[in-house]
Amino acid sequence: MENNIIVSICMIVKNEQRCLERCLKSLTPLRKQIPCEVIITDTGSTDNTLEIAKKYADKILHFEWCNDFSAARNVGMEQAKGEWIFVLDADEELAEDVSHLVKFFKSEERYQYTGAFLTKMNCFNAEICSQCESLREYTGITSSFLDYRLFRADLKPRYAGIIHEYVPYREPVYTFGLTLYHDGYAYEDKEKRKEKGLRNASLLEKQLKSNLRDLRIIVHTMREREVIKEDIYENLVLLEEDVVYKNLKSGYAPAALIQVASYYYDKKELEKALKICKDFLKFFDNERYEVLQIDIRYIQSNCLFQQKQYTPAVKMIERYLQVVEKYQKNQLNLDALRTTTLKFGNAAPFMKYIQIRCYMEGKNIKQAESVLKSVAMEKLREPIFFNYYWIIVTLSLMPESEISLKEYYPILLNALERKNEEDKKTAQKTYDMVHSYIAKLPVEKRGILLEQISSSEQGQKDLWEFIHKKEQEKEQKLKKVIEDTKVTIQKLIAEPTMQENALDLCQKLLEIAPEDEQIKAWIKELKE
Repeated sequence: MENNIIVSICMIVKNEQRCLERCLKSLTPLRKQIPCEVIITDTGSTDNTLEIAKKYADKILHFEWCNDFSAARNVGMEQAKGEWIFVLDADEELAEDVSHLVKFFKSEERYQYTGAFLTKMNCFNAEICSQCESLREYTGITSSFLDYRLFRADLKPRYAGIIHEYVPYREPVYTFGLTLYHDGYAYEDKEKRKEKGLRNASLLEKQLKSNLRDLRIIVHTMREREVIKEDIYENLVLLEEDVVYKNLKSGYAPAALIQVASYYYDKKELEKALKICKDFLKFFDNERYEVLQIDIRYIQSNCLFQQKQYTPAVKMIERYLQVVEKYQKNQLNLDALRTTTLKFGNAAPFMKYIQIRCYMEGKNIKQAESVLKSVAMEKLREPIFFNYYWIIVTLSLMPESEISLKEYYPILLNALERKNEEDKKTAQKTYDMVHSYIAKLPVEKRGILLEQISSSEQGQKDLWEFIHKKEQEKEQKLKKVIEDTKVTIQKLIAEPTMQENALDLCQKLLEIAPEDEQIKAWIKELKE
């Protein structure tokens, strides 16, 4: 190959000044160790994207946008001179140790494969992303899947499809044990997301019309649910449900069944959702698809919980947690993530919350406590943080429970100081809920919780300040009611025919404000 280039890094960009330099800088470790070239295809940038690109790119191409992502990507790939082609987007970051890549490209092993997958992780919280020097530090909600991004150039790889473009692959393919971080979705406001969704849906519809039985296009189209009208989406579900059972050998069949099950779960058609889950396990209950049981077990567990089948729900939750643990320890085959992303891979805290609820409903307080104690409360984020404190307060009042608010109150106070605004809002909402709940309790129950947090001077002070604040608010509301009623009484007194009504209202008001001299005077006057 020309200049002995091993890897051609190809990108398409448009108005990417927010993130392009971060992406290109993240390639430096790889470029220092492997002969690389960077080819950037610009599709019409009007910001500083090109100025940034010129500092890093070996070649910059210009492409007139024509609503065809494959066409844009293929222009850059056709110019590639490397043995391998590595496709990246500007809102991605290669933030991990690249030694795995370097070792692969320096060995003869690279000649044994036609292409390679790597894990792509979507980071969804823009505020947390902005606080990270590298997206590797990101701690918010994510979703991950395997993305086919490296191709052997001598096989002439080319993208197909005008949207959700892809390079067809054939075995043998390699899977790298490293992650490509992506934060593009995090920075999309609702309007931008809607515009992008409408664009995607329009292009997908164009493709779908040419083949209504293409399960891949159906799956991708249904991912744009936010912008698809409900009746049209329902028809898509029915189409997908029909097509998937006739194409169970398709690589997109497992993803399609999960989509259908998730739809019926959202619609509260729980029996239908459970049937689809059962079918999934019937057809795909093997090692290759075990990772997708994370989503299936999530749907099953929640359906059973909503049906008040608490014992079966607990069993499903346990299976969910077992698979998630194996996933986190890299003990699962991830090949199934080539066609879909996990929707509920980060839901373990919520599932444990449901598990606790199930145990509480079944009066199994000890089991509920055991699960609660296994939860790292200080790591919880919004909105589940609020739900857990409702459980903690409830258990703290139970005589048979060993849970005490004393242990968890400092965590709540610390949460109020978190940097993330959404987390702080949730912590404040939780704080107000806890104190409002305590303030409304009968004196003896209020005393139980007060005693639990009294070892903390700050806790006792906070509680009494909150109670005092609520009492003041109550007094202010009562004062306003009295003043408003007095205005009404004055109007009634002015009408001779309404004085009997005025007297009746005065007597009722006197019960609320027995020391009010003006009301007493009115009553005396009206009786004379």
